[in-house]
Amino acid sequence: MLGEGPCLESFALGAPVLASDLAAETARWPVFAPAAVEAGARSVFSFPLQFGAVAIGTFEVHRRTAGPLSGEELGNALLLDSHGRDEGTGHLADAQPWLAPDYHTEVYQATGMLSVQLGIGLDDALARLRAHAFANELSVSAVAREILAGRLRLDEGDADG
Repeated sequence: MLGEGPCLESFALGAPVLASDLAAETARWPVFAPAAVEAGARSVFSFPLQFGAVAIGTFEVHRRTAGPLSGEELGNALLLDSHGRDEGTGHLADAQPWLAPDYHTEVYQATGMLSVQLGIGLDDALARLRAHAFANELSVSAVAREILAGRLRLDEGDADG
């Protein structure tokens, strides 16, 4: 929601981002780090998640104490990141029951609706959905549900859409 931080960096890089002491990360994330520390987090570890060719988000672990993950903790998180990957593509395969094909279905459906309503591509429609969520401090899923229910329409002239 703050426009920066480990999850966004991990998502963009497609690689884990490990911040074992958020108090020391204010130069890296000048908005996120102080806000996270104020909220009680001292360590954040973010791992990218991908379903097929689509990057779907990140798996993030927060801790109230500073310090690196233990070898076992890091191994477990990396197992989640790699378990069920297709050896040929490296993408998560159907072996992940919690990553069913309908994962975030409402976000994909709302993105399609926006694409048609606004006459824009899917990438731009998803960006508008995310921008509206960020600008209004809402989750992307909550905005998607409002769009699907017909209670929200992100018209071309919306200042926060």
